[in-house]
Amino acid sequence: MENQVLPPQPSAPEAKHRSGPRWNRIYTSAAVAALALLGWLAYDTRHDLASVQAELQQRVAEGDKSAQEARTLARQGLEQLEHAQGRITTLEARLHESETQYASVEALRAEFARMRDERALDEIALAIEIAVQQLQFAGNVPAALNALKAADTRLALLDQSRYLPLRKLVTRDIETLKTLPGADTASVALQLETIIARVDSLPLGFERQVPPPPKAVKAPAKKTASSSSADAAASAPLSSPNALMSLLVDLWQDFRGLIRIERLDRPDPALLAPSQAAYLRENLRLRLLSARVALLQREGKLFAEDMQQASLWLKRYFDLEAPAVAGTAEELARIAQARPGVQLPALEDTQAALRALKSGSKR
Repeated sequence: MENQVLPPQPSAPEAKHRSGPRWNRIYTSAAVAALALLGWLAYDTRHDLASVQAELQQRVAEGDKSAQEARTLARQGLEQLEHAQGRITTLEARLHESETQYASVEALRAEFARMRDERALDEIALAIEIAVQQLQFAGNVPAALNALKAADTRLALLDQSRYLPLRKLVTRDIETLKTLPGADTASVALQLETIIARVDSLPLGFERQVPPPPKAVKAPAKKTASSSSADAAASAPLSSPNALMSLLVDLWQDFRGLIRIERLDRPDPALLAPSQAAYLRENLRLRLLSARVALLQREGKLFAEDMQQASLWLKRYFDLEAPAVAGTAEELARIAQARPGVQLPALEDTQAALRALKSGSKR
């Protein structure tokens, strides 16, 4: 590199003289090119600016349009929101109304269930009360048993645990009544009522009428052939045998009417005044009523005493030969054979459980 030979350099004035015009042309060309470039750049920039401005205007227009559409959509959205809020308010009101109606329906359902239970409890109480009355006042075991069975059926339909103790007691009472002897107390009481009703129609002993003696039938006299012979026979009654026989028959009838044959194995019926006869019938009726009450109350001793006294009065003061009195005496003897001494249950435990259940339902 150091040994390389450099060409000879011209002198400074000479070089300057040679390069002056050429550089001017270069500068001029460069200036023209620069101006052309600047013009082109200005034109291109202006074109670009116009394009950008047009695009900007287009985008601004599109933005305005989009904004208008957005405002329209926003307005529509607000309207739909207001409509939705109105529907929500309506639905809330309907929901509140539905809740109110549901609460009312629930209250009605609870009230109906309570009323149904109370009605069922009243029906059960009525059936148990009927059973108690049939046992205490009528001694009718079958009727009481039917009433308790009806109460048990009603309890089975309820199917609630709080009714279970009462149903157990009702079932126990049913089994107890099934084991009792089946005395037909109601039939015996009805027979006593029938006898009581016909006491006034029974004839007393001293009122019996003695039947009149039968009249003897006299044989007709034979007619004779002539009237003169008949007149002769009538004018001499003692001289004919037929007339004597007729006289004896008349005497016998008169004598027979003076004789009265009566039984001596019982005392004569007492003579009573009409007022005493009324008292006698009333006392007999009261005795029979007392016997009926004793029968229904299962008091065997009192029933036997009343029946014995009623039978004694009937045989002593009434006409036993009358068919009505004889039939009544037979009925009293048959009724007196009843033994109403069986003690019937009072159903006290069942009634106490029923009262406790009703008081619990009211609370």
